[in-house]
Amino acid sequence: MRRVMHWTVAILTTCVALSAPMTVGAGNDAEPGAGKYGAPVTVKKAVSVAKVQKDPARFEGKILRLEGVVKAVCQGQGCWVEIADPKGASIIARSLDESVLLPKDCKGSRIVVQGVMTVMPPKDHDHTAHEAAEGHSCPAPAYVLSTLGIELLARK
Repeated sequence: MRRVMHWTVAILTTCVALSAPMTVGAGNDAEPGAGKYGAPVTVKKAVSVAKVQKDPARFEGKILRLEGVVKAVCQGQGCWVEIADPKGASIIARSLDESVLLPKDCKGSRIVVQGVMTVMPPKDHDHTAHEAAEGHSCPAPAYVLSTLGIELLARK
């Protein structure tokens, strides 16, 4: 009996330890909020933010890696982030299913985002209902990078 309890506790502890980094930032980073959110970022080569901003239709449906600095972040629940490059080009990355939420104080942090370039319908009833329920306004660009995974790094 004691042996069975020991194995059960060991298995549960392992499961909790493995699942924790997927939902919150890594705990030992020097900067609050720095860490990994959502799925791991696996794409190795980044596409420039300026190139995507200039012709987002060219990248529609493709999984991309973008790197930059957080220019703005959703103050409702952290569901979107504006990524900017050093020359000022920017694009919105948004967790369409709200599974990847960022800290509201990450503005100015360096960021790596992996996601799918997605065409967004014009603001519709569902979007308006979301904003009313959350009590905040979300940007509604024609294209967003639908967030799969994010790495927040230290501020510059």
